[in-house]
Amino acid sequence: MATSQADITQHRHVTPPSRSTNQPLTPPLTDKKPFTEAPRVIAQFRQIQAGRDTGREPWKEFELAQGEYDQIEMTLQQDDVLSGYVEDKIRYDYDGDKCTLVVCMPTEIHERFIDAVEDDIRSQLKAIRSGSDRKARFAQKVQPARSTEIRFAASASSSKSKYEPDASFGHDDAQYPGVILEVAYSQKKTRLRRLAENYLLDSDASVRVVVGLDIEYGKDSRKATLSIWRPQLFRTASGYELRAVEEAVDEAFRDDEGHPVEHPGLRLRLSDFTCKELAEEELGDEDAEICISGIQLCRYVDAAESKVRRALRKESLADNVNKRKRSETPPEEIQSSDDARYAKQEERAAKRTADHDIDYEYIINQEPLRVTLDHLFPSSKCLYDSRVAL
Repeated sequence: MATSQADITQHRHVTPPSRSTNQPLTPPLTDKKPFTEAPRVIAQFRQIQAGRDTGREPWKEFELAQGEYDQIEMTLQQDDVLSGYVEDKIRYDYDGDKCTLVVCMPTEIHERFIDAVEDDIRSQLKAIRSGSDRKARFAQKVQPARSTEIRFAASASSSKSKYEPDASFGHDDAQYPGVILEVAYSQKKTRLRRLAENYLLDSDASVRVVVGLDIEYGKDSRKATLSIWRPQLFRTASGYELRAVEEAVDEAFRDDEGHPVEHPGLRLRLSDFTCKELAEEELGDEDAEICISGIQLCRYVDAAESKVRRALRKESLADNVNKRKRSETPPEEIQSSDDARYAKQEERAAKRTADHDIDYEYIINQEPLRVTLDHLFPSSKCLYDSRVAL
């Protein structure tokens, strides 16, 4: 079949499809964006460890990206010294759903107040233990856990989270504490409801009550309030729904001038101290009340404030007494956990020496070595021996 001139002309004006029609102009980036908040959190920990964070606030919040919390935990696992300090001295919470990490450094007033409240509850539990009935046997298994770490595993509805409450009480046979107490201040108060919901819901109502005690006051107010949350089931069109219900909402037990207010105070039941199923098994129909009146709560706040503010006595040395400080710090004893690390370092150093590694001198300078006094003072044997004799 012959091809017409028109067909040829039309064919010449047809532009062939580009081979890269379905290809992106710029290849996609495969590298993830670097984490920015995780290094700041670690730096904050190091500043507190070094004592340089003297002006710190009791509540510092970090908004993390996905994966940054895992990076923080990995960094701590690789630094035994920092990890140990953070575990012993620094409290921090992590909300897995919000990817929010909060470094908590309560003031001395908050610590003294929560200690007094905890001691009162412990004393009442001790009185119940002195009996011989089911309540006594139950109370014998309820222990204070103070700021023991609470972790909630990731689930279909929530991500993994970690919290360190101001105080907590739990049963020996229960996974989670039944009663949690949190002392609030300005920044923390705005997050307290969310925190209570996380405790109650993420524990599947194993946490039975969350108590919020707000003793923050400004120049114009010394007001202190009490809030209480409990879990409760609600019937909905799709079934039952577990919710955190606020039983008491910012109820004042001290007014703006610092005077006690007529208030029933903190009221707990013995069955609150563990999950419902365990309480029913061990207590049955028996129960007991643990109560701290509003007046007593007010006294605890007053005592904490007074202790911090008033001038405290200390020993007075005579003018002719000089203080002799230690001239040097003795080397730390090598712990058993360090032996393996030191052995690996020595083995690596020996291998580098054998291989004439050019970085040998640098590595030696960077890693800790164990040396004897003979290495440090090869020509001072006599002086060394005379010091020992002294």
